[in-house]
Amino acid sequence: MVPRGLWTLGMVLLAGVLVLAAAPAAPTFRVGYLEGGGYWTYSRTLAALRLELDRQGWGPRIQYPADAHFSPGWEAEKKAELAGCARRLMARSDLDLILAAGSEATAALLDCNNRRTPIVAMAVADPVRSGFVVSESDSGIDNFTVRIVPGRYRRMFEIFHAEVGFSKLGLMYHDSENERQYASVADAYEVARARGFAILAYPGVSRAETTAECLAGIQTLIAQGMDAFFIPSLVCFDWSQCDVASLLNVLIEHRIPTFAREGQRLVQAGALMGFATYDFSNRGRFLAERVIRILEGAMPRALPMVDHTIPKISLNLAVAKQIGFDPSFDFLRSCDEVFDAISLPADRLLK
Repeated sequence: MVPRGLWTLGMVLLAGVLVLAAAPAAPTFRVGYLEGGGYWTYSRTLAALRLELDRQGWGPRIQYPADAHFSPGWEAEKKAELAGCARRLMARSDLDLILAAGSEATAALLDCNNRRTPIVAMAVADPVRSGFVVSESDSGIDNFTVRIVPGRYRRMFEIFHAEVGFSKLGLMYHDSENERQYASVADAYEVARARGFAILAYPGVSRAETTAECLAGIQTLIAQGMDAFFIPSLVCFDWSQCDVASLLNVLIEHRIPTFAREGQRLVQAGALMGFATYDFSNRGRFLAERVIRILEGAMPRALPMVDHTIPKISLNLAVAKQIGFDPSFDFLRSCDEVFDAISLPADRLLK
């Protein structure tokens, strides 16, 4: 005969095992991804998002199907393919959420939006000016949300002009509605009117934005008399895809002060100043919080979109010396990163 105490303990343990066996497993989710083409801020933002999801215990619960991940490329003929990829993603019923990286991918998805599958946009230059959202407080679309950093790009032109005092700012971009956002064209013109400098525009690069095209653009702007250049978010300034050093060297040789929209990598490698190091961990955390809340049942439109991260400034003293620029003491004191040498990224395309 089994002692009553042992029998009772056995039944309790058995009941616990049955309860554990009967408990449903945590649901898993399938996430799609779309980008116009490869770009370093897209890949780093996605990596930071996935790392944060892992940190919060969501990594094992999220699948990224290979047949729902698209990056057609930046060649002109790929534009139609991007639209087709967006339509395929929107037509699927097995995806719980779609990530859109960049303005072109976001526009493509919203053009064929099924109004059902949640869309989270990231690395979008200016969602309000792009018309993706109604305002900073309302996306206007129930299944859509995006990260917004208000005033970020206007501020960089103000900082650049206040310190350098240029009269003719060179601005280079591909002339389409979405591509103008990568050069912050509207913000540049607004600040130019307010502060009294001229914009020398070169909208002549193609959607592919090759090194040769950008070099031709820079040389044209130099011939037109630019005395400062804004380094935009173009593929030709992506170290993993193009010969960026050749472009920066031309600007340094002509003693042109530069401001890099995407900051530290370019400043460390030859731009005069720019936004300081992108904190991809903070960006990943912000986006992960939205993804988790959506997968838990929240409506994307109901989520706050504004990220109040304060931009920081980076400066390269070696570049300043080569182009004959003497930064003010107040500006030096306000910089968050100061480099005293030019060093190229280890992961650059051309060694």
